Amino acid sequence: MAKQELLDKILGDAKARAREIIAEAESKADALLVAAEEECRTMLDGVRKLSASSRPETLKRHRSMAELEVRKEILREKQSRISEVYKEAIEAIRKSDAYPLLLTKMILSSAEDGDGVVFAACDKGKIDGAKIIAAVEKEKKVKLTLLDTQSDFSGGIVLRGKDCDKNLSLEVELDSLRAEEDTTAKVLFG
Repeated sequence: MAKQELLDKILGDAKARAREIIAEAESKADALLVAAEEECRTMLDGVRKLSASSRPETLKRHRSMAELEVRKEILREKQSRISEVYKEAIEAIRKSDAYPLLLTKMILSSAEDGDGVVFAACDKGKIDGAKIIAAVEKEKKVKLTLLDTQSDFSGGIVLRGKDCDKNLSLEVELDSLRAEEDTTAKVLFG
C-alpha cells in the first residue's frame, strides 16, 4: 500500500499546487481587471474633458454653417426676385406704346448699311417691322432688310450684319443693366 499512499500524496500535492496556481491566477486577474477599469475611467474622463472643451467650438462651427446656409437661401431668393423684376420690366416695355419707337431708336443706334433686321417672334402682329425699317432707312440713309426669321428672344431686335451680328434683344439690354444689380438690390431690398 505504500504505492497507493505515495500516489495519493502526489495527487494531493498536485491538487494543492493547482489550487495555489488558480488562486494566484485569480488574484492576478482581479488586479488586472481593477487596473483595466481604472484605465477605462481615466480614458473616459479624458474623452469627457476633450468633448467639453471642444463643444463650444463644435457648436460655433455648426451655427456658422447654419447661418451660411440661411444667407445662401436669402441670396437665392433675392436673385430670383430680381430675375422676376427684370422679366416684368421686359413685359412692361413690350406693352408700352413707346415700344415701336424704342425699336426704331435701337436700330438707328446700331444699324449699318446692308444689315438684316430680326424681330422677336413674340412681337409678330404687335409691331409693324416694315414700317420701322422704312423710317430708319429714311432717317439714317441706309439699306436694311426685314428678315422673315422670327427669334425666340422676348423682345427687341437682332441685326444680322456682313461681319457680325448685333444682339439688341431686351434680355441682353437689361442684362447689361444687371451689372448694376447692387443698386437694384438696394432699391428692392433696402
